[in-house]
Amino acid sequence: MKKKGFTLVEMLVVLVVIGALIGIVLPNTLAAIRAASNKECASNLRNIDTALQVCYSENRTWAAPCDNIGNLVNAGYLERAPVCPFGTAYQIQPKPVTGGLESDKLAHFAAWPPRSNADLLVGH
Repeated sequence: MKKKGFTLVEMLVVLVVIGALIGIVLPNTLAAIRAASNKECASNLRNIDTALQVCYSENRTWAAPCDNIGNLVNAGYLERAPVCPFGTAYQIQPKPVTGGLESDKLAHFAAWPPRSNADLLVGH
């Protein structure tokens, strides 16, 4: 009479197959998450720059309420203060050549755009 259940070999084969699938899927999933975080950060920076331009257009000054993110939120130019997916705070800085203000992109994308998928997996 044969006992019901799995043999040790069958269990090991299942574990090896599951491990192989995880090994294939995990790097691609991590790269997709990193790419999505990069795009979210870029979108936040674009929203800040747009809010700055609208604020300047309405007030004709780069001073308050256009001088920092908290003022942009309080004045209604941003719905809420954006949060960077990498934990880096968004800053507003003077434009070096043309004057005015812009978001600090260099702190977020010093090596943007990435040259390969391997660059997406490296720390921000």
